[in-house]
Amino acid sequence: MLTSKEFVAKLESENESLFRASELQIKHYYENVTDKDELIDNFTGRMVNERMNMEEISREVAAAAPGTDPEKLILLSKQALDEAKHFQFVKEVVEYLSGEKLDMQKAVEAHASRLEQKGAAMIKKYNCNNNPLMLGLYQLLAEGRAARNWGMMAEVIEDKFISSRYAKIAKDETFHATLGRMELEKLCTTQEAQDEINAVINNFRKDLFAITSSKTGTLEESAKLMAVYA
Repeated sequence: MLTSKEFVAKLESENESLFRASELQIKHYYENVTDKDELIDNFTGRMVNERMNMEEISREVAAAAPGTDPEKLILLSKQALDEAKHFQFVKEVVEYLSGEKLDMQKAVEAHASRLEQKGAAMIKKYNCNNNPLMLGLYQLLAEGRAARNWGMMAEVIEDKFISSRYAKIAKDETFHATLGRMELEKLCTTQEAQDEINAVINNFRKDLFAITSSKTGTLEESAKLMAVYA
């Protein structure tokens, strides 16, 4: 059996194909999208996803057992605050593009039926609020992918108002992925825990990639990268 640190390092190495494939999809989308209404809809969906992240991580903090390590609660609370800031950043992007104040209620309701197409939906699908192992995996995978995606967005989007906000978000997501690594290194000390991760991780990766490529279809180069998870 691998040590927990060896096991998590192996997961991170194997995540690279997902992260690179996702970057290629993001680059293709933002280099080719020209319709302003499409961009507004796209960023409104991303804003709702950040709000959903904020809600789900906050639930994790609120539901923590009395014996939970305060340090863990501090880190999760920081992540919830970061998600709230991201929610605000993307709201600013939507209002910047539209030139008018956003009706939050209307925006959230309009995208409610599409939440399964957002990364935060994976928290529910993989029972992350009730399984610390899956929450750690979510942070490592989904937040790690987000860090790379938003870093690519900041690089390819020429508008400085938008790119500067996504550069800040990417930095925070890197920290969130680090929290996942730390948690998994604490939890993956048994073969049972490692087996539980191995049983779902490729499906998790493919689900996240499907979300990233939902607007563009799968690029040939991305499909080759993702083939390692077949």
